[in-house]
Amino acid sequence: MGKRYLMLGASSDLCCSFLHRHIWQEGDEVVAQYFQHAEELERITQGIPAKVSLLQADFCDIGSTEKFAHKLKEEGFVPTHILHAPAIPIENQRFTEISWSEAEKQLSVQCRSFLVVLQAVIKRMVKARTGKIVIGLSSCTINIPPKYLSSYVMAKYALLGLGRAITAEYAGKGLQVNMVSPSMMETKFLHNLHTQVIQQSAVGNPAKRNVTPADVAGMIEYLFSDENTFITGANIPITGGEEF
Repeated sequence: MGKRYLMLGASSDLCCSFLHRHIWQEGDEVVAQYFQHAEELERITQGIPAKVSLLQADFCDIGSTEKFAHKLKEEGFVPTHILHAPAIPIENQRFTEISWSEAEKQLSVQCRSFLVVLQAVIKRMVKARTGKIVIGLSSCTINIPPKYLSSYVMAKYALLGLGRAITAEYAGKGLQVNMVSPSMMETKFLHNLHTQVIQQSAVGNPAKRNVTPADVAGMIEYLFSDENTFITGANIPITGGEEF
């Protein structure tokens, strides 16, 4: 029997990188949630032997999120692996300029979606006594966070707390929950940031470059592998030595 992967935020550069590099088997099954712009996701999944279902859901909207979760539960999909990496574009804003609706959007996409979807499948995962979960965070949860990203930083810390709470509750029930925290990763979600900010980040990194999705996908590959038998609750920095 193959493995069953649930990918949330599957059209992101990180998830696409994982999909591209992972060695898929014919018996594997993938449920890939996306919001929009699924062209690259469709291209990649057409070239892999696993059975792939692409499902659209807007995690900003509670109704759409609950509908997606209900579909998983109704169809009896029990993931063996979950990759949670939904994101929305970030932009620099002073704390006094952000609105609660903007902050709530970050929390909804990153935290509420994870809570609602995981609640729909976790009992069956526990019954199966197997499951590996990886949550995409940020190096802002490891050291001093950057300025002018209050909404984003708040959501990442909330997601870190949720991930660790789930780890504490389910560590003895066959589930492994881990988090990956890259420093600035060059993806399409940075398009609202000034080019100079991205360049300065690369110059300031000891490796003289920013993180790539492939750098992070490699760590996810290990955390998902059968070789990972005892790591859970970890928040792993992927920073090139910038923060640790």
